[in-house]
Amino acid sequence: MNFPILSALIFLPAAGGLAGTLFPRGAARLWAIGVSAIELALAVYAGFQFTASGSVQFTEAQPWIPGLGLNYTLGADGVSIFLIILTALLTFTAIAVSGEVSQNSDKPRLFYFLMLFLATGIQGVFLAQNAFLFYVFWEIMLVPAYLLVGTFGGPRRTYAAIKFVLYTAVGSLLMLAGVIGLNAVVAGGTGMSFAQLAGHVPANAQLLLFLAFAAAFAVKSPLFPFHSWAPDAYTEAPAPVTVMLAGIMSKTGVYGFLRFGAAIFPQAAKQAAPYIAVLAVIGILYSAVQALTQSDMKRLLAYSSVSHMNVIILGIFALNTFGLEGSVLQMLNHGVTTGALFIIAGYIESRFATRSLRRFGGMARHTPILATVFCIAALSSLGLPGLNSFSGEFLTLLGAFQANAVLGALATLVIIPAAWYMLQFFQGVMEGPEGEVFVQPNGTAATRAQSADISFAALLPMLLLIALMLFIGLAPAFIPDRIGPTLTQFTALLQQIHASGPRIIQILGRQSAL
Repeated sequence: MNFPILSALIFLPAAGGLAGTLFPRGAARLWAIGVSAIELALAVYAGFQFTASGSVQFTEAQPWIPGLGLNYTLGADGVSIFLIILTALLTFTAIAVSGEVSQNSDKPRLFYFLMLFLATGIQGVFLAQNAFLFYVFWEIMLVPAYLLVGTFGGPRRTYAAIKFVLYTAVGSLLMLAGVIGLNAVVAGGTGMSFAQLAGHVPANAQLLLFLAFAAAFAVKSPLFPFHSWAPDAYTEAPAPVTVMLAGIMSKTGVYGFLRFGAAIFPQAAKQAAPYIAVLAVIGILYSAVQALTQSDMKRLLAYSSVSHMNVIILGIFALNTFGLEGSVLQMLNHGVTTGALFIIAGYIESRFATRSLRRFGGMARHTPILATVFCIAALSSLGLPGLNSFSGEFLTLLGAFQANAVLGALATLVIIPAAWYMLQFFQGVMEGPEGEVFVQPNGTAATRAQSADISFAALLPMLLLIALMLFIGLAPAFIPDRIGPTLTQFTALLQQIHASGPRIIQILGRQSAL
């Protein structure tokens, strides 16, 4: 393919967002929708052109900083091709349902520029093919995410934004140290290309380098106990921004664990896997219990999202075929389902100016279409057979059982609180007697606008997500068949490491000179 489609996928959103700042206020949203629609069309086209061979495709390579041996190298494999489609889909969906944000803001053009600029950083992370370029795009994500939360968020937006920056900045600094260390220990002028790094990082340097990168990945994932920024940021950010943060940006951390842990630092990944798996199981159960106690619907979904992300991390560090395939599939499922749930929560909040679950009830009588969409998304989050999350969670937990039966069994216990809080969420809002938002304390009813069902403009992008939930649920082998050849290469590297090696404390002591 002569057309540089990967560069287009990366830079089209930022260029389009910058051009949108020149448009009148009223046209900024339509322009952003158009740019994100073109981005989605390009991503889907790349997906159709991709062949499930296990090779890196659509490669682009240009000299960048020759003195340091650094090149601008891009490529897509079986994992990243689906993640760039997910990024484009959720970017389009988030912008399409952001009418309330732009109407209530005095900076709509800045909002859409930052949303598209964030998509540029995320696409770059998934498509970079060397460690330094990966780091550059990783840092690019931080700026628009911080400004979106801090500028357009709720009453506690400043606190949430600063907390987000502090967590991610510390992780990014450690990743930078890891990039520098990686360049120092790998000889031969590789330019830190992923293909050339795999199998060439000295065994005695792997663990410290892996931990440096893992610090950044743990924050973004978010892995327990590095997760506490996420509930605040997800809650305070406007719903479209939360879709980007929870639905897409969190996947960059898990993708980093997979790309660097399984492919570049396989020995270190095996050494660290038992410890990370324990943290993931704690995060799964702790976050699920926290979700049970929440009365704010967005905060409930935030803890639910953290719990599901820790399930994905547990599957990654099972370091076997089932765990890896299930985790990649669940990355996509989580983005689709969590994105839909946050959109629904945002839509309800925009109608009634409250997120308190205690004030709702009987909403399905007024909004049957919204109730149907909500029910499908809630059942998807629960892992109902026939919907998308079932196959991903099944494979992920099966891989966890194979790696460690005790941790696998403990992780499976999350089914109980997850069913409790999600059904409580749906039934509390949609069923039962009408709540305060419909029957006000003074006896008056909610306004007609508040009681109206979801509009067609808001429903249309939601239908894309619902269609994916049904398609993946009914054809669960479609994605694993295409990511399998790429993951086979990762498992082949892992299988070369037969023993988990010495304890981490001993390794750190031996590598103190590094």
